[in-house]
Amino acid sequence: LRETLEAWHQAGAAQSAADVDAVVGSLAHDAHMDPAVVRIMWHSVARSVRPVGGSTDMYVTLAKLNHGLDMEVVDLGQYSAEHCNSCMFLTCAASILHRHQHSSGEVDLPEVVRSAWGDDAARIKTTTMEELEHEHRSQRAGILGRLADVLRHSACEVLLKDELSYLPFFAPVGRAARYSPGGPSLEDFRNWVQRLRGNEEGDELVMLALSQVCICALQAVQRSGYRVPLMDPLGVAASGFTAYWGNDDKHWVWLRPL
Repeated sequence: LRETLEAWHQAGAAQSAADVDAVVGSLAHDAHMDPAVVRIMWHSVARSVRPVGGSTDMYVTLAKLNHGLDMEVVDLGQYSAEHCNSCMFLTCAASILHRHQHSSGEVDLPEVVRSAWGDDAARIKTTTMEELEHEHRSQRAGILGRLADVLRHSACEVLLKDELSYLPFFAPVGRAARYSPGGPSLEDFRNWVQRLRGNEEGDELVMLALSQVCICALQAVQRSGYRVPLMDPLGVAASGFTAYWGNDDKHWVWLRPL
């Protein structure tokens, strides 16, 4: 059913609220499911794939306007080796690999990332990003897909290790029904992290965790034109590495420096 919803979304089958109602009603009837459940799945799909026909040129324009940088948009989709809704983690993986390939010396990366490369370490250094991207589009269990899953796991570990620090920033936007009355509790937070270990999509809180896992600053470029502040919890932007990620509130893409 989820694959059907994604195919319908990519085909532009629902352009209005009435269209969505018709799609949800039809699929719920055919699948003998509660329309409310199908509707939730639809919104999940809509947030995990880029809108059909939506131009990514705005990312290039905004990166130049706001940051003075020439960028190329690289969309790696949403499927990692073992998960879906992984566009943020794939984007992060591409950023790390690009940084590693273009570094003149040793890059300060956590051991969890280095160990994930294993026997691929030598090939990563000699294979172009274009080749790694092609591999990923050919098979989701390639280097990018596997590293994305390692980053998903690492982000979850960081979130749980410092859960009391992250909890105040935990915002259950659009998911209020899952949480305790009066606001999310520590148990709610832990349950969310458990779902994140599966196919839950990453949000700004996960982005914060990834910036610490990867020891880098992250700059989101919002397609709406809203200028998002730099995320640099470790204060490494001046002397370290800043990665640029495009986002339209539904999907993350990597902005490759030219």
